[in-house]
Amino acid sequence: MIRRIIQTIIAIGFIIYGYFQMSGSEYQKDVVIFGVIGLATLMELLIEHIFINHKRLYLLLQIYFLALKGEKIRFSMSYLYIIKIDDEYLLVKNSNYGHYQLVGGKYKRLEGTQSLLKEKFEAIDDLKLPNKDLMKDDFAIFIPAKNAIKFLDWFNEGQNREINHWREFYEELIEGKAELLSKENFPYVNYNLLGRVTTPVKRTAGWNCPEILQYDILELLPNVEQRKELLALKNQGDTEYIKWADRELIDCLGHDKRTKKKLYDIGQHTKWALNMKWSKE
Repeated sequence: MIRRIIQTIIAIGFIIYGYFQMSGSEYQKDVVIFGVIGLATLMELLIEHIFINHKRLYLLLQIYFLALKGEKIRFSMSYLYIIKIDDEYLLVKNSNYGHYQLVGGKYKRLEGTQSLLKEKFEAIDDLKLPNKDLMKDDFAIFIPAKNAIKFLDWFNEGQNREINHWREFYEELIEGKAELLSKENFPYVNYNLLGRVTTPVKRTAGWNCPEILQYDILELLPNVEQRKELLALKNQGDTEYIKWADRELIDCLGHDKRTKKKLYDIGQHTKWALNMKWSKE
């Protein structure tokens, strides 16, 4: 982006210099034409860039502004499972923040990915999060804003990084944080990828830095036996670790309009996942 700005300034400089300072020179026309061609080429590239990225134009402008200031952006890259039984959704407790959310979590940075992130994108770890046990090498990193778009494009291509979504499901429901579902009925899961939710650049309490959160949203497609086991789990009722919440309770982030009480905190990203879009609330 900075390079394009410099090229634009140079092209305009040729036009101005040729028009005002080379009056009467046999080379005036050539210099002005050279500047005009350069400026037209840059404008063509700009229009093409806007057309390709029209759906994320606001995000691009935010990132370019931060790049001019030389800032870094914190990225958190995750996936979430929508697990729905009888019009209620399965939520689990987040061990870091205490709120309830859809099953899922951050992607992992695998061994080969670590060196690529540092060499290609100048990535550094998020030192505010523990890097051990189940949270080891979570995909929460800082990237210089100048490399942010390149990083997002690379990540969304799904090459040279973790793309399997089984790990978090297994850790949160089968063996790891809890043992709620059986290995016999859940040796694997089927799901649809519904889409992706990406936040604009925002500041998050506790970090005080520009941040982008991204979630791949998955819809669980249980088979007959899996559905029976999930229904049995639901019939056991809520616990400290899991809750079953309907759409209205999730949209209100845990506030029950019927009883006019706050039952528990639900993470905003759970609401974003069901609505398939980011919102300020």
